Amino acid sequence: MKEQLLQLLKKAKKGLSIDTIFEKLNIDKEEDKIEILNILKDLVLKYDVYLSPNNNYFLMSKTSFKKGTFFSNKSGDGKVHVITSYEDREGKTVSYEEDFFVAKDKTNGAIDGDKVLVDTSNKDKNNKKCSITAIIERSLDKIYGEVCRDGAMYYVKSVDKKKNSINVIIPGEAIEGQRVEVTLTGGGGNGFYVGEVTRVFNHKDDPDEDILWEAFQHGIDDSFSEDSIKQLKYIPNYVREQDKVGCVDFTKWDTFTIDGKDTKDMDDALSIKKLSNGNRLVGVHIARPSFYIPYNSPLDKDGRRKGNSYYLGGKVIPEYPHQLSNGICSLNEQVDRLTISVIMEVTPNGDVVSRKVVPGVINSNKKMNYDDVNTILKTDEVVPGYEDYVDYLKTFNKLAHKLRDKRIKKGAIEFNRSELKPIYDEEGRIINFTVRTQDEAENLIEEMMLLANESVNIILEEKDLPCVHRVHDTPSQERLEDYLKFLEAIGIPFTDYGAVEIKSNPHALQALANHILNRGKLTNILSTRLIKCMARAKYSGNNTGHHGLAKDNYCHFTSPIRRYSDITVHRIVEDCIFNTKNLSKNIEKWKKRVFEISPHVSKTERIADEAELAVLDMQCAEYMEQHIGEEFTATVIDLSGRGITVQLDNFVEGRIKVRDLPGEYIYNPETYTLISLSDKDSYFIGDVLKIKVKAASKNDRSIEFKVVEKLEENELHNVRELNHAAKIKAKENKFKRGRK
Repeated sequence: MKEQLLQLLKKAKKGLSIDTIFEKLNIDKEEDKIEILNILKDLVLKYDVYLSPNNNYFLMSKTSFKKGTFFSNKSGDGKVHVITSYEDREGKTVSYEEDFFVAKDKTNGAIDGDKVLVDTSNKDKNNKKCSITAIIERSLDKIYGEVCRDGAMYYVKSVDKKKNSINVIIPGEAIEGQRVEVTLTGGGGNGFYVGEVTRVFNHKDDPDEDILWEAFQHGIDDSFSEDSIKQLKYIPNYVREQDKVGCVDFTKWDTFTIDGKDTKDMDDALSIKKLSNGNRLVGVHIARPSFYIPYNSPLDKDGRRKGNSYYLGGKVIPEYPHQLSNGICSLNEQVDRLTISVIMEVTPNGDVVSRKVVPGVINSNKKMNYDDVNTILKTDEVVPGYEDYVDYLKTFNKLAHKLRDKRIKKGAIEFNRSELKPIYDEEGRIINFTVRTQDEAENLIEEMMLLANESVNIILEEKDLPCVHRVHDTPSQERLEDYLKFLEAIGIPFTDYGAVEIKSNPHALQALANHILNRGKLTNILSTRLIKCMARAKYSGNNTGHHGLAKDNYCHFTSPIRRYSDITVHRIVEDCIFNTKNLSKNIEKWKKRVFEISPHVSKTERIADEAELAVLDMQCAEYMEQHIGEEFTATVIDLSGRGITVQLDNFVEGRIKVRDLPGEYIYNPETYTLISLSDKDSYFIGDVLKIKVKAASKNDRSIEFKVVEKLEENELHNVRELNHAAKIKAKENKFKRGRK
């Protein structure tokens, strides 16, 4: 009866009264009427059906109300992400995604992650001016914060900036200022909840505690549910014979892993064979956690909630417990492990002749590390223990270079940007910094993973199967226009292409990236600014291509024990390629799921990036606390009316406030310079300064410097006249204000 009712509402061109529904469904019996009323009541409570003020029923999809997930920003504003699905004329499920923007005064108490009902009736052409009318499901179950007191009442205020309006009352007495985890037990009003303290943290000066606390402020939870811990007991710690049924036996193949020296969660292993036709049979063997973690099981729910593993300040908050990520789901050497293997025939020039994805079992011969492999590839020195693998590594490296050259030729973008890499002592404190490098071994692995990810996406596309695609849009034309103005202002104009061409043509963007190479200390500054012009890569149920990689088909498949996007693609492969039973049902099921999962994992990836940067900023500030009063050499990397951003030679960044400069200054946005009105030094992008550490605060994640002297000036002749005119105008305005 429910299906008949829904079909009736679907076909209706206007709202239907209850009497009209009874009439059209030929309902006469009282018990049938009661059943229909109960079904309608349930559908209304689930927000699948809308009951209007004049008591007419509509399918919610036919109204201006839409169900979605609310994502807030730190200011309180946000967007509701809505996934709409329908059947086309051929009976295929079609889904598309929309974002509706909501101002903070229209959120109706919604919290980041809540399932909500949004009214789009007042939206403008940019999907703004919408309002949340109901909260369907709260995403909240735990809060991390500090204990506060109001008279005899103790409560916990959330440290998550996106949930800082949440306060949880805790019964009894507590220690004011203590850092705690609170599990919610009930709801209150006006942003207040009731909860109990389920975890108390150590002293805030403990290094591990600092990192955890920073993670919690970004909504990252390091715990696993009790049900997940129970589930672990039923997962074997070795591959049993019955687990190998249906798997291709790769245990006699020479396979190996290449990771960092301290890596314990190894997702991927490689193999390569020379074929009689001169081609190579490349195997990329990926760990298979989907075999051990059923969809919607407790471990899966925990993994989905986390979205990915988090690598913060030398510490790991894993997506799955270590028993899995470092054990049965890690491709450890000399033990059997289940895999999903991508087997590709590749020509010496890097063309893929054939590709397939199969369930496999491997026994990795050797755990290699990047340092040793780089030594072999760069010096021809044979590291002890690698004697049997040198030819494999050199063959892989030659192929990796061919693949990279093909990507670049097609228009893939690579930026020459140095990244800060902390060096830690045994207690987890930063003692120095170095630059993170991408060498031969790292590039080898990257190219093989790119190849496997692309191959899996192509296989799924060819079979018309759903996928969590990794997509990347074209860069912002407006930001590119500003960037070209910036290059002209600092004396290195780029005139080969305009912003419109750079946005649409990857080769034009490549030319721009090459133009800013070999610019000394400016290269890193210019690369960082150009990266900010790029769109952010994300996950989507729709395949729109990956602009940055110049690939029409791309997904994330190769890290299933640390990215939920990847294990989702594994499950699609399992349900729609390996298991053809109930195929059409499985396809329809996953077509809907990928649109629900994609925005969530895009969000958790953003959280991971933000948290990683916040932890790095905190640790940099902690390091500089030990150097207050000391002098360093620094390069000016940004300027504004509020001050100067500088970068030390070790890539630590900090600020010089305008008020700490002698005399009066104005900022000229046309020339990106800070101009002195007092005949003191003016400042330009690229200036080299001697600076002194004025202050540093780990808690505020801030570093302040003062200028000692300018060592090198980057002033350019073509901006002098503009700066002089701006200076004269500023002085005239100051004189006029004084006369008033």
